[in-house]
Amino acid sequence: MRKSNTDNLWSLGFMRICFANFLLFASIYMLFPVLPSVMMSRLGISTGQAGSMFLVFAAAMFLVGPFHAYLGDEYKRKRVLVYSIFVILGTTLGYIFVDTFPRLLMLAAVQGGAFGLAATAGITVAIDITTASRRSAGNLGFALAARLGMLVGVAAGIWMFQLKGFSMTAYFSILCSIFSILFALRVYVAFRAPIGVGHCNLDRFLLLRGWLPALNLVLIAFIPGIALLLIKQGDYAALFFLVVLVVLTIPFTKIFVKLSQHCQRGTANTTCHLAMETGILIGLAVCCFLSDHGEMYSEFADGTGIADVYLYTDFQLIYKVIGIGILVALAFFFLLTYPYYKRKKVR
Repeated sequence: MRKSNTDNLWSLGFMRICFANFLLFASIYMLFPVLPSVMMSRLGISTGQAGSMFLVFAAAMFLVGPFHAYLGDEYKRKRVLVYSIFVILGTTLGYIFVDTFPRLLMLAAVQGGAFGLAATAGITVAIDITTASRRSAGNLGFALAARLGMLVGVAAGIWMFQLKGFSMTAYFSILCSIFSILFALRVYVAFRAPIGVGHCNLDRFLLLRGWLPALNLVLIAFIPGIALLLIKQGDYAALFFLVVLVVLTIPFTKIFVKLSQHCQRGTANTTCHLAMETGILIGLAVCCFLSDHGEMYSEFADGTGIADVYLYTDFQLIYKVIGIGILVALAFFFLLTYPYYKRKKVR
């Protein structure tokens, strides 16, 4: 009988699910730095309205959260993962043609919900195909693949946008989603009989014991989130904060896993993922709220021209907020999170 897990952590199946996760996060994050200015220009919306789509995206991730366990139990985890990425692919295509602000918010809501389902289903599949003795290391490797996808996605999205414009950036994101689906389809997961999970519960969603580290992680992820839009405006030093977040992925994933019981690894990883995404999305929204919009007029050789709306950000103000955020996050960790972790860890 074919096995879905082996004693070797980096089996072919585990590498495939990590690549699928890497490409999933890359496909999402290559859109984030460019969406606000593009939608402001196309739809004539304010910076605050542009920022609100990130809050809608975050809210949708939490709205689908209580149904993670039921969907994964009833319809198979891999199927939920693949179908969710298909929905993400469709909403990305929708960004190319969206023509009203309500439709933009609807796309953000659908994509946020699908992203939440895909990320959680991926975490569960990665755990299912890993032996019990290797699951802690597997959790770390899978989480790191997501953050590397975030980093590469941001860089690739800005590069593609500057080179070919938004439509080509969206098509590139769709291509990443397609390859993510192909990698996920090639992962073998052994059949598991449904156990009759309730329609709505916290399993595979929120680890209540991890509420304090989750708040801390929201504060930490807020910093690269608010700096993310600066990269498109030429401040490439802001990439440093994304690199720091990638580095912090390993220790924080360990914290959540060690606060969980043996059967709660998936829930711990999902809580860590949601906290990190929430911080980044709030940071993106706040950066939009603190920014203004400008207009740049480009004139062509034949005498015609076009006005392009762009996001104008006060770098000094943003870096003041970043400085305060760093101090608050550090104080929170040393005064609250670390002592709490030492008292509550079970591993």
